[in-house]
Amino acid sequence: MKIFIILFCLFPAIAFAETDTFSCNYTSYSDQDGNHKIKNKFELNFIVDKESGKSYLLGNNGSSEVEMLVSEGQIAFIEISKSGNIITTAIDSKLNSVHSRNSVLLGEILPSQYYGKCVMK
Repeated sequence: MKIFIILFCLFPAIAFAETDTFSCNYTSYSDQDGNHKIKNKFELNFIVDKESGKSYLLGNNGSSEVEMLVSEGQIAFIEISKSGNIITTAIDSKLNSVHSRNSVLLGEILPSQYYGKCVMK
């Protein structure tokens, strides 16, 4: 019974937490060899917790906290991977998105950009 009371008291805080989700689907990408159509589905989801001000990336390789920057007409998310690479995702006011990976492997840069569209949930 005590657990039920505790959960009941916590429920309003859980139920009313405000979040925005940007679900982005990428259909093409560019790398050092040119522009390509994506063969396998590539989707990223960004969750913004308005109450805490934190944002998270949910992707193919799990989830991680990301930095969010907002300026007029756009929002950007910045992630620093476990290997130290910088990954940015920009979303404009029309929900077009560019996901840029600036990877360095064995001292060589391996840039790539993914192009797609997001929906807000």
